[in-house]
Amino acid sequence: MKLSTLYIASLAFLPSLISAVAIPDADNHKATLGKRGGEINYLADCYRQDWDEGVNYHASYMAWYSNSDNSVHGEQPKSLSSEYRNWASNGGGHLLGQTHSYVHMELEISLFVSDVVIGDWLTWEGQNHSIYFPGSGVTVNTNINSGAGGLSTGQAAGTVQRTSDWKTFQCYKDNGRYLFEKRPPVPDGTNRLILCYAKYYCV
Repeated sequence: MKLSTLYIASLAFLPSLISAVAIPDADNHKATLGKRGGEINYLADCYRQDWDEGVNYHASYMAWYSNSDNSVHGEQPKSLSSEYRNWASNGGGHLLGQTHSYVHMELEISLFVSDVVIGDWLTWEGQNHSIYFPGSGVTVNTNINSGAGGLSTGQAAGTVQRTSDWKTFQCYKDNGRYLFEKRPPVPDGTNRLILCYAKYYCV
């Protein structure tokens, strides 16, 4: 599959934009973390991208760092959850209207797919989610307050609770800053880049 010229042009500048301006206040943000140096969880809105397949869609993750100091300059998380999507929404990607070709009985068939459900980011606010970390077998339950998306950076937004030890973390609104980029190989075995931005942090 091929992305449209317009779509490629609109996203081609992402890596340079990220490196240039995505974390202008990283040091200030670092100073606001509730327990500096302690473990921290991020609720992240992410992009999955594979240019060769013509794939780009929204997905949500939780990312866990053992030391919050190591989560403000694009560092990789110590543990990453499974991918989650809001399947009730279909506005989070660019697989719609693609032409798929396949061979059937020695004939090449082109199939135009006009409605591929690809989902969107999870709605963290006002909805409880059980987020699974396949690397550790740990599940974290989220409880972000309804309306928290409109809070200012650093304001209290709710809680998450880890079921392995029932530890509760207090969550705060983040500023949508660049969190990390994970290139293949990625945990789900695909060639799809994971590019994440922090929506909430929990300490």
